[in-house]
Amino acid sequence: MRAVVALAGPALLLALWAGCQSSKSAPPPPASAPAPAAPAATLLPPAGGAAPSAEPAHVKLPRSPDTPVHPTRTPLDAAVLGRLAATEFADFDREDQGAAAGTVRFRHTTRSRPHLAVSVTMSPCGPQHACPAMDLASWNARRDELRGHLPKTLRDRPDTRFEIGAHDIAGAPAIYTYQLGYAGGSDEHDQPSADYTDSYVLYYNDKINQIQVMAHYVDDATGGIPQLLAIAPPEDLETLAVAFASYYVRAWP
Repeated sequence: MRAVVALAGPALLLALWAGCQSSKSAPPPPASAPAPAAPAATLLPPAGGAAPSAEPAHVKLPRSPDTPVHPTRTPLDAAVLGRLAATEFADFDREDQGAAAGTVRFRHTTRSRPHLAVSVTMSPCGPQHACPAMDLASWNARRDELRGHLPKTLRDRPDTRFEIGAHDIAGAPAIYTYQLGYAGGSDEHDQPSADYTDSYVLYYNDKINQIQVMAHYVDDATGGIPQLLAIAPPEDLETLAVAFASYYVRAWP
């Protein structure tokens, strides 16, 4: 059985990376589980349902100081980006997603099920990585462009949700998108398959450096939108994205 997790995102940093996964099994964790290297607190509330053959995830989130986010003064260099990307957290497996042209990409995935991932991209602002204003009106004007990153099987379905909104990180303005969709069908071998997405993406930049944090469901196909909402509701995904974004932007020098 095949299922595709579709992840949306504008060309703010790079095209969001997304992988195919089997609905028969969850993506395997790295061969060796990293030891936690950052303080953690705050429990993610359990979701309102159970993943297939699994219990909802209970994870400790990164702890951030209760201080305002201060704008950076210089672009993040390769050494700083590498140090931030190497940070590990209890209850999560970390995976490098590659680094190129001053950009780092990596992912933290919950060790317990349902598997939720936090995919992070960081880079300095520049000609290759434009930093759009954190202005909701201008992002709403790009709605068709952003929605266009959904797979065709979900893009025009009446039950697919796609939202753009304003958020903040300790008072600093940020933008989020949320998307939810599910389409069941059959593959070329007439076997059941599903395309689905359940992700919350948080964007922030201070005109010098930028970060994109995507919290998304990466476990097996669930059967439909109600099941996705029960297992990985947007509130849980938002909690994940905000916690990780808050940690990283406060770690910027």
